[in-house]
Amino acid sequence: MARQKLILIASASMDKNKKPDRDEDSLIRMSSVTRKNMQFSEDSVEVCPAGATAENQIARARLLRIFKAFAADIKKAKAMVDAGELSKAELKRVGFVTSDTLNSVNGVSGKKKNKNIWVSESIENTVLGADPEFLLFDRETNNIVRANNILSKSGLLGSDGAMAEIRPNPATSTEALIKNMKRIFANDSAAKAIEPYKWASACYHKDNNRDYPVGGHIHVGTPSKIAGLDSRSKKAFFHVLNKVLDELIAVPLIKLDGKTEGNNRRTKCQMCTTGHGGYGFFGEMRMPSGRLEHRTLSGMWLTHPSIAKAVFGTAKAIIDEVFRLVSDKKFDKTYMCLYSKDNDSIIEYMWKKGFTGWKNVGLAKDMQCVATSTEMINLLNNSDPSAINATYLKKWLSKMKGFSTYKNNSKYIRGLYEILSISTKELQSWDREIQKNWLENKKFMVDL
Repeated sequence: MARQKLILIASASMDKNKKPDRDEDSLIRMSSVTRKNMQFSEDSVEVCPAGATAENQIARARLLRIFKAFAADIKKAKAMVDAGELSKAELKRVGFVTSDTLNSVNGVSGKKKNKNIWVSESIENTVLGADPEFLLFDRETNNIVRANNILSKSGLLGSDGAMAEIRPNPATSTEALIKNMKRIFANDSAAKAIEPYKWASACYHKDNNRDYPVGGHIHVGTPSKIAGLDSRSKKAFFHVLNKVLDELIAVPLIKLDGKTEGNNRRTKCQMCTTGHGGYGFFGEMRMPSGRLEHRTLSGMWLTHPSIAKAVFGTAKAIIDEVFRLVSDKKFDKTYMCLYSKDNDSIIEYMWKKGFTGWKNVGLAKDMQCVATSTEMINLLNNSDPSAINATYLKKWLSKMKGFSTYKNNSKYIRGLYEILSISTKELQSWDREIQKNWLENKKFMVDL
């Protein structure tokens, strides 16, 4: 089902209910009318705020079990209609939660209703977010300008140390996410503060002071059935999903990174403190608030909106296919991940050279992502664009066409195929200035 707007109202009855077997903070109570109107068939829903930053929206999302509303709350909501605080149509979208739950989702204090809560109970309409970094250059000297000297750390456009970072609101569609990004570049007050400088996408840059490993991280929203897994199983599953994204997205995109920049970012970064020698290495990920942040990609996809569309649309097809497969298997842990009593040590070993066990993971097999960890490490660390040749790309496209999600995302997948089919020389020579490509609508070689 599609994501819908749900109105949350704090419930005094839920706040007062202290029964030991009833954790009201984990519930959302609804009338039968609301549940029917919202077409909720599952026992739980994920709720998250619209209009927040990508990081906050993902962090504040909550998985809540659906229970029957208290009669007193329904009576109170009807009184709000009589008082003109709610319309009759809005009454059919009301869910009741504790004050603590409402405050947690809103990120504010108080007991007001919230009309901007987005909910989804199914594997469809996966939410994607991103926080790509980019560099600022002085137009006269072409020297790096440190973003943290100009931008605040927070906001839709802020600083991540010396690099600038855009944090669009997450979206369920590729086009909506791109629009959110364009809106920030064009209208955000922070964008005006950096207007005099050249904004440039990058993979890796080095000057006389330091080096800059530029990331283009993607955030993946979590359907309720995944969010409801125990933490160990969820962690193991995210590692498999991250591997699939590495094989189907990160490896092809070394064509954009180039050999020198890609290798330096992943293996020779002087600013790296992770013990891996760089950033964007095979398997790099985080799980903020129980969600996947895929961290292998560089910031090169930020070069032009056509590239960004191709990357997001392809990522969405992959992620939706993964969620469909695990749903069809009824979220069987033995299918979703390498799951055992010693699960954590297996996860640690997965990413090291010599590991060949991806072929034993049902999900990885069905996604045709069983390349050994040695192969993956070599491909990503070498970052050799010549590996992404016509033969490789035809096999990749054939694999993508086999997914049930290909049809709805074919425009973007075909677009990425065409982009990566361009010669390395042409790709590397393209102007990386974000203002020209995003704000002045300079057409890319493949127009999406």
